[in-house]
Amino acid sequence: MTEITVSDGRVCIIKAAEITSVKEGLEAIKNALIDFTTSDRVQESSLDTFLFVDLSPFNIINSSLIGIFGSIIMDRKIQLLGLCGIQPSVEDILRRFGVITEDGRGKDFASDKIKENLSKVIVFDSIEDGLICLNPA
Repeated sequence: MTEITVSDGRVCIIKAAEITSVKEGLEAIKNALIDFTTSDRVQESSLDTFLFVDLSPFNIINSSLIGIFGSIIMDRKIQLLGLCGIQPSVEDILRRFGVITEDGRGKDFASDKIKENLSKVIVFDSIEDGLICLNPA
């Protein structure tokens, strides 16, 4: 079974500690994202949330995880979705589905609401690089 670590608080890190299979790992990441973003703690808080997801163990992702990313992009409580450690094959998939773009603008087929919120998604080489961006001095 895949072990997922979810940190608590205004800055959340979701990271797979142990991966037994890619399929189980992706499912565990997806479930952790759903559980965290829909929790009362996040939705009833007056604070914005900065979410970092470690994708480094995966060389492929599935459409259900991409769908969750779309929901997170639209969530008014999430101010930043940091995708960390993505491998080139995953980056290509995310670009094809319009989750990340070369120029930071949404694809033509994306709804206006998604285009307006794509600036929330930032790719980082590692979780550490993402956390550094929160304190840029």
